[in-house]
Amino acid sequence: MAAPSKNPKTPADSDPILSRSTPHVSTQIGDLMVKAGLTSSENLESALKLSKAKKQPLGRILMESGLVTEKELYATLQAQNLIREKLLSHEQALEVLSRIREHGDSFVNNLMAVGCTIEPIVFGVTLGRLFIDAGVITSQMLDEAMETSLLSGLPLVRVLVLHQSLTEMVAYAGLTAFLLVKEKKIGRDQAVGALKLASMHNEQIEEILEFGGLKRYRSENLVRLGELLVLSELISELDLLSCVERTLSEAKPLGQILVDEGIASEQMVGYALRAQKYIQDGTVDPVRAGQMLRECSLTGRPLELSVEELAAIKPVKLKRGRYKPSPSGFVELLNMVGLISNHHIEQVRLVAERDPDVVEDYLVKRRVLDKDKLDALKIGYKLVEEGKMTVEQLIFVLHVWLWSRGDFAATLSMLGWKLS
Repeated sequence: MAAPSKNPKTPADSDPILSRSTPHVSTQIGDLMVKAGLTSSENLESALKLSKAKKQPLGRILMESGLVTEKELYATLQAQNLIREKLLSHEQALEVLSRIREHGDSFVNNLMAVGCTIEPIVFGVTLGRLFIDAGVITSQMLDEAMETSLLSGLPLVRVLVLHQSLTEMVAYAGLTAFLLVKEKKIGRDQAVGALKLASMHNEQIEEILEFGGLKRYRSENLVRLGELLVLSELISELDLLSCVERTLSEAKPLGQILVDEGIASEQMVGYALRAQKYIQDGTVDPVRAGQMLRECSLTGRPLELSVEELAAIKPVKLKRGRYKPSPSGFVELLNMVGLISNHHIEQVRLVAERDPDVVEDYLVKRRVLDKDKLDALKIGYKLVEEGKMTVEQLIFVLHVWLWSRGDFAATLSMLGWKLS
């Protein structure tokens, strides 16, 4: 979202409601409110006198007096920040604030309703909707995080993590999914499905996609620059989230963002890039590379000396293998995909032992499984039997299909499987 400054202010530093020494800022806010029709100049003058007498911020006086709502006050603060950053004109700000008084809704939604396409905000909304569609946050969580992001200058994903709306892993998975869609490596529907599974199973999104039968998105021994710096404890996961979001919204390399923000030195970024290459070549494993970078940071020793010391250690390759069970029959497939309870599985096994041909009728007539799910399972079972997909891949496809409940064959096609 909004690009953070090198030393991002907390909401308490930037919000005149919470600050006690911002008369100039308060006057600007008052002027915006009057011109947008949120209050009159007479009411503003009275509020300014009361603010001075009580030694309280103007915003608090206006809100407690019932002259403006909390939503209108925070919208004015957001508009003011965007004007300062030269992302919003004074006229546009007044139009947005007037709409909030007339129609309600959030500042961001009104901003977009009047046709203001501010790139960082459009990026934040697009990214946020990806999280919403994956079911990992709600619209209200996004609105609250967008407001905080605009007021504080902190990136959206960092705010979502600080609000405990997302874990760091899911936030990073969402940014990765967004990047893969942007690079046209996957479709948005695939990104939504994979992000939901990554959230459910606490897995990296590339592993979910590869697990689902899609092509590999990075080589077996590749570790991203940010991941390596976190592994070496040179940057925090929150700092990484902030910088990755900026690389996407500003189209700049991560290393440059890290240096610009003062989070990592140019020399350390250079060391990390070389360590990344050593991992890819198999010279060292990621854990050892992280230890190597940390040693360089603490002692100032050149990276190559650490490599020489560690080169004799046998590399430990990243493990990205897949478990590929092969079901002995349709009943075992039912058990593996987890669509029915253990009790029903035992009953179906007994039916299958007596007469395998009546299993499907039993499932539908006893309402153990509806016909759509049964038909989808039969198609998937045939593909598994033919060796065209693994059971895990079928589970992945079923999850994606169950969220949309469209045509199962169309879901298969979207994810890369064609029915003969």
